[in-house]
This record gives sequence, structure tokens and C-alpha cells, in this order.
Amino acid sequence: MGIFRKKRLPRSEAAMAEAADMGPIQLQLDGHRLTFDQGEWQPEYEELPEGEGAIEAELLELRREKRKMKKELEKYQAQREEMKELKERWNLLDFKYQLLLDMWTMRELDIKRAQEEGLTPKKTRH
Repeated sequence: MGIFRKKRLPRSEAAMAEAADMGPIQLQLDGHRLTFDQGEWQPEYEELPEGEGAIEAELLELRREKRKMKKELEKYQAQREEMKELKERWNLLDFKYQLLLDMWTMRELDIKRAQEEGLTPKKTRH
């Protein structure tokens, strides 16, 4: 019976207490370190840009990258639309093929049935 046993916390409270003991969550992405603290991601700069205009230069570079990524996204969206059209076209061609195959099969069956009944079908070309 454990009189002196520590009372177990509910699972969610235990997880929260364990997470509090671990400290803030840190994430390293492409040379940038982020820390999750008090519900928000905070950047941690290892090196601050030096000199006048360094931040503006970095902003310009980021804007260039953003434009480049936007163009790539537009390209991928256009490719997705093209793939969708090609898939629809493929489905239509497949349907037409299946329909022609069914029509050919029915024609062959009609010819075979006519021959079995002793009727001579009109001259046909294969």
C-alpha cells in the first residue's frame, strides 16, 4: 500500500511538468537557430549583420528569393494544370478505345451468330 508513495499526476499534467523541466525547444534550420518560448518562435542570431545597410541588403536578397520562389510556384501550378488536362485527355482516349473494342467484339459476335444460323452476312472487310 504505499503511504509514502508520490501521487501520480494525470498524464497530461505529467507531460507538461516533464516538458517544463526540458526547457525551451530549439530548432536549427539552414544555419538559423529558433527557440520556442512562451508560445512563440524567437530567432537567435549567432552573428548580427555588420555595417550600415547590411540589413537592407539582406532584405533585398530575401525579396529576390521570394520573387524567385513565387515564379517557381507559378510554374509548378501551370504544370499541375497541364497534367490535369493530359489526364482528362487520356481518360477520354481510353474511353474511346474501350468503346471501339466493344463495338468490334459485338460485330464479330453478330457475324459468328449469322454464320451459325446459316445466314450469310454481307461482304465484310477486316
